[in-house]
Amino acid sequence: MKALAQLKMGMAVCCLLAAAGCAQDNATLAGKQPKVALSGIVVLPVQPVTDLGDDGQPATGQTILQNGSLVMDSLMKEMLAGKAGVHFISAAQVGNMEGAGRNLATSRRIAAEQGCDAVLETTLSRYNERVGGDYSVKQPAAVTFAYKLYEVGEGRVLCHGRFDEQQQSLMENLLALPKTQSRGLVWLTAEGLARDGLKEKLGQCPYLEGK
Repeated sequence: MKALAQLKMGMAVCCLLAAAGCAQDNATLAGKQPKVALSGIVVLPVQPVTDLGDDGQPATGQTILQNGSLVMDSLMKEMLAGKAGVHFISAAQVGNMEGAGRNLATSRRIAAEQGCDAVLETTLSRYNERVGGDYSVKQPAAVTFAYKLYEVGEGRVLCHGRFDEQQQSLMENLLALPKTQSRGLVWLTAEGLARDGLKEKLGQCPYLEGK
């Protein structure tokens, strides 16, 4: 038992060192990318995406995703609040045009109306709430989203990222050690996990990182 504990501790230390190395590499690569001067960024509403059922209608999880998208919209405003040049657009402002965020012509129109030259588009494909409490769960929270920041002139992607996590205990996955240390030994709600994911991913983009 003592040997097994020592082995686990050694693996955990290796994981920490590897994570630190990766973070340093990512920061170095990001620093080499030329940063484009932007007049402003339009933030589109988070779009829920799900597969269709056999009857051609959205799957039963669509309502959950729609509610999750509203939570994500609030988190986006929380993360980017007070950041110069950021303009949030409501679903009503986007209008009823299908796939507005995926249509470059529509994005150009929306950006022009706001005096901006870049658009932030986010899609949410999984938003499962935990079943249980802070210290014991039957089912952990799970969140999957992707974002893309692009300038609307040529449609060039400036930043993009994807977050896909179902929270795990340290015993299930030793690679979760750095996150466990930052989050504390608690099981997050879906909102908490989404907040953590947005902070991580937006923080990797030089246009969207913290104030």
